[in-house]
Amino acid sequence: MNTNKVLEPFIFEIGSNFSEIQTKFSLEAKTSGVNFIKESNWYNLKTPIGFISLQEWQGKLHCIAYDIDTDDIEIKKKIIEYLFEKYKNSFDWVGRVDNGFYISYESSNDSIQGIYSYS
Repeated sequence: MNTNKVLEPFIFEIGSNFSEIQTKFSLEAKTSGVNFIKESNWYNLKTPIGFISLQEWQGKLHCIAYDIDTDDIEIKKKIIEYLFEKYKNSFDWVGRVDNGFYISYESSNDSIQGIYSYS
């Protein structure tokens, strides 16, 4: 699998205008079990690697969650490395915390947080 080619159309900029994403992709409204921002809306987007959950808040993309649908550990590892590299905008990933359920990373400029869940 060419990770770059498959995933490139599904890399979004946090804070971008959500209406542009809605225009380009067929999104399905999603009811989130827990919604910490009550004024926000969640959407699902089907991709070749699984689903992406997108959170819209105040007209902007606020959160992205990639649900990678593969049992192949090597492919999953490549996808995760690719995603963390793509969302690394002129900063380093620091503050690694592993609580046994997920690994949380924070950017060196506190602008973004990356989380890798074990499940």
